[in-house]
Amino acid sequence: MTLPLAFLFWAVMVVIAIINGIIGENFVKGLAGDYTAHLYKTFFIITVIFVFSRFYLKKAAAGGASIYPAALSAGLLWLASSLTFELLAGHYIFGFPWEKLTSDYRIWRGRLWSLVLASEVVAPFFNAWLLDRRRPVF
Repeated sequence: MTLPLAFLFWAVMVVIAIINGIIGENFVKGLAGDYTAHLYKTFFIITVIFVFSRFYLKKAAAGGASIYPAALSAGLLWLASSLTFELLAGHYIFGFPWEKLTSDYRIWRGRLWSLVLASEVVAPFFNAWLLDRRRPVF
C-alpha cells in the first residue's frame, strides 16, 4: 500500500511545484531577477518535500508499514518519477529544449535544482529518523 500512497503524495507535490514555477517565473523573477527566482523555486519546493515526506511517513506508519523501508521506497520512487517527469514531460509536452532542461542541474554554475532531487531521497530518511527517535524504547 505504501507505493501508491507515495505516488499520490508525489503527484500532489508536482502540482505544487508547477504552481511554484509559475509564481517564480511570473512574479518573483520580475521583482528580484532570474537567479533569485531560481533560489526561491528551489528552496520552496525543498521545504514542501520535507513537509510532505513527514506527512507521508506518518500515514504509512499508521497503516502498519515499517518506517525505514517506506522512506527508502518513497525516496527512490519520488526521485525516479521526478526525473522522468522533468525530462520527458518537460521536453515532449512542454516543449523545452534539452539544453534548458539539463542546465538547471549544473550545480557548478550556481544552479541548485539537483538539491531538489537530493531532498527527495534525503527528506524521507531524515523524517523517518525523527519519527523513530520519538518511539518509546520499551
